[in-house]
Amino acid sequence: NIIEVKTLSERIMKFNQKNDPLAPCAQTCPAEINIPRYINQLKEGKYKEAVQTIRLRNPLPLACGRVCPHPCETECRRGIEDEPVSINQLKRFVADYEMNSGARIPIKCAPDTGKKIAVIGGGPSGLSCAFFLRRIGHQVDIFEAMPKLGGMLRYGIPEYRLPKKVLDWEIQGILDLGIKSFCHVKFGVDFGLGSLMAAGYNAVFLGVGAWEDFSLGIEGETLDGCYTGINFLQRISGGEKIKLGRTAAVVGGGNTAVDCARTLLRLGLDKVYMVYRRTRKEMPANEVEIIASEHEGIEFVFLAAPTRVVGDDQNKVTHLEYLKMQLGEPDKSGRRRPEPVPGSETLLAVDMVISAIGQSPDASFKNQDPQHRMKELELTKWNTIDNNPATHQASIPYIFTAGDAATGPSLVVEAIGGGRRAARSIDLFLNGKAVEPVKDSLQKKRIHESIFTKVDGIKKTSRAKQPELHVNERLDSFIEVDLVLPEDEAHREAERCLSCCRICYNPDAVFPMAKKAG
Repeated sequence: NIIEVKTLSERIMKFNQKNDPLAPCAQTCPAEINIPRYINQLKEGKYKEAVQTIRLRNPLPLACGRVCPHPCETECRRGIEDEPVSINQLKRFVADYEMNSGARIPIKCAPDTGKKIAVIGGGPSGLSCAFFLRRIGHQVDIFEAMPKLGGMLRYGIPEYRLPKKVLDWEIQGILDLGIKSFCHVKFGVDFGLGSLMAAGYNAVFLGVGAWEDFSLGIEGETLDGCYTGINFLQRISGGEKIKLGRTAAVVGGGNTAVDCARTLLRLGLDKVYMVYRRTRKEMPANEVEIIASEHEGIEFVFLAAPTRVVGDDQNKVTHLEYLKMQLGEPDKSGRRRPEPVPGSETLLAVDMVISAIGQSPDASFKNQDPQHRMKELELTKWNTIDNNPATHQASIPYIFTAGDAATGPSLVVEAIGGGRRAARSIDLFLNGKAVEPVKDSLQKKRIHESIFTKVDGIKKTSRAKQPELHVNERLDSFIEVDLVLPEDEAHREAERCLSCCRICYNPDAVFPMAKKAG
């Protein structure tokens, strides 16, 4: 019987592999959290230990417990027989427990290595990368263009979903590890690659996000009353007083569009429309957020493609013109392609239009930086930083990237997972080792034999319902809408977990696992 002993750094940099006995939920989690383990710890009343299990892979459980669309629940085996376990609510329960307990759980770091890394961007990928680099002993400095750290968590997600005081508490816990931060400094303007190298940094992580809103490309977008999604949310989050109308149309079907629409209601508008060129079924926004929008009174205009913004003689918005659409054959994304209905132009009376159809990274730093080698940094046709998706190494060997800057707009939890994988690659680079992918990685893959179609012997129960603020209490403030589960309900929900990979529900399955002792 051989007991395997691992160092702190080895445990922190452990990634899911094909020979690991993993439940489907853990296989699906972009941050690779050991979900059955922390749920079992919650069941046993070991809340602090549950937080430690989560934080071994994800340093932002408070934020993720509020904004993650929980892809893990889609693959939960419990859902085969009744309903998936409310995994994300359980994560939030233990994370909130720590925050409300008045004492932070100590976080250990490995001895200092003498290596120094510059993390550009204090959003979820940058915070994650900095956290794990510091935990394995490296010195880390974060450089952020905005007044405060948080990135999209602070400036792209409204207060009613993620309160700033919660985010501040979580970020402070990361900085308390000995990480320095410098805000209000923009890469390529206030400093550059050359100055970082001259200051003795051994590697650079670029997590600059995706802040450049796409335009609709139609007539009238410059009229008074037209805004773009992320820019609008960023200005509201920063406390700016924006000139508002009484009736608005938000164009788009993603989470940013939904956030804009729900924010407008809280700012006092009488009517808010969401205009989307496909149907509700094709909306990429989180289903929970769509339902909340419906409850709050947002009106959806589906199968509608804007053709122009109409204004008056004072250049103020008066209408949004759109063309009615019908669904044709599926496109590359698998969604049916919207096709225009000739002669179906329709005017929607509004005095405010927000375009929230997506965004891309701002890579202007590439041209602004006087360091000649910056020209070697390659970009994709989408303006993202070209990199090896398995190692996150860019075309310049000592530069690494993750998050929206590398992938385009994606999930917060994807950015967090990418930040940790980048930290692993940076550590390999700093130690003079080959920067290679994790062997037999399960990243975005599944063990087919572990996905069942039937689970016998289960007494059917309903999953815990998300506690939330009543609609009548929401719309006159930005108070948090989704609430935390009461302790007794959290325990009942944890009991619904099948403890997959502690118990096998399919004895005929042959799993591709290596034998381990310990």
